[in-house]
Amino acid sequence: MEDNINKVFDFLKNNKFNDAIKSLNNIILNNQQNIEFYNLRAICYLQLSKYENAKNDFDKVLSSKPNWPELYNNLGILYFRSGQNNLAITNFLKSIEIKKDYESAIFGLIKSLAYSDDVPKNNSIFITKHNELNNIKISYSENKYIENITVENLLNTISRIISDNFINLKFNYTQIYRKTKSDLNCNRHMKVFNTYQAIPQYCFGCYKVQIEPENLIDLIKIYLLFDNITFENLNTQKCMVETRPKIDGSYKSIVYCYSQEEAEIIKKRISKITKKNLDKEVKLKVKRGCSEYGIKYPEYNNLNENIMKFKPEWKNYENLIDNNFPHLIEDSNHPPTTKGVTLDDALVIQNWLKYAILIGDETCKDIKSHFFKNEYLEKQLRLR
Repeated sequence: MEDNINKVFDFLKNNKFNDAIKSLNNIILNNQQNIEFYNLRAICYLQLSKYENAKNDFDKVLSSKPNWPELYNNLGILYFRSGQNNLAITNFLKSIEIKKDYESAIFGLIKSLAYSDDVPKNNSIFITKHNELNNIKISYSENKYIENITVENLLNTISRIISDNFINLKFNYTQIYRKTKSDLNCNRHMKVFNTYQAIPQYCFGCYKVQIEPENLIDLIKIYLLFDNITFENLNTQKCMVETRPKIDGSYKSIVYCYSQEEAEIIKKRISKITKKNLDKEVKLKVKRGCSEYGIKYPEYNNLNENIMKFKPEWKNYENLIDNNFPHLIEDSNHPPTTKGVTLDDALVIQNWLKYAILIGDETCKDIKSHFFKNEYLEKQLRLR
């Protein structure tokens, strides 16, 4: 049996989940009392997006190990991926209740809260602070200038609510999304690119309007803009600070579009709104796909002449990734992100404040903040 177990771990190491399941089926046939094998098989099913199979095995584990935090974390992941957000929150909370510093469950909970408009009642510090943040009210109009003091008050309110409750959390995220039910599957696309240096077919039709705010205060204004406006096709929006090596810029806001024509229309609309909200011209441009693609293939950046086209042979690489990592294809039934300030937003904004200080942005020097114990931003900025 030891040889079979070693095979399972070899399969898992190489992401061969179907092969791992076949071996585990044989092992379980002769070792039905060993609950660890059911857990391993459930994890394989989870990676293959076979949620019902995974749930059945996790339930077997639960009957024998009702106080195992890793199990509840895995159930949280299962429910989050399958779009059952409240069940995800419940299981992440249970995991944290058993193991208070379990970061995987904490991050899962924070992310789940960002997609929930109906948060279950709970006295957890995460739920309490999320609800307090989400109750912040900010007056917004497309046609009015957003005063700097409005942004400063918002940032100070966020810092006051967070206080030092999450000071030991190694929270490295630097992007805030506003998503609808449709997902861009960026994790899947980047997996294809990073593994095979092949640009996925979808990304040849993915355009974006990129806004480049001058400073953090302006970035927060666009964050407020994105939280309050919608586009005809319910486009995904993102605000971020740039941490990737070899990619220019510091502050960015992005609207993802389905065609170059749509991107040009949205660019004009955003230009009108930002002139009023920020009372200045903001740098705007239309781009195609992810910046990493254009570094590897400069011709991918061309929008009008000598436009790079998808290479049919790359489809084989996409199929390999989809077969081995089906969980990277997001569930189309996933709920949209929550409007208003979420706990996830607030923690990302704390990282934005730290980033601003590191790059010498003077606009937020008087904002109170509570930074996390990690060196992620310092390391990333050294690499740029």
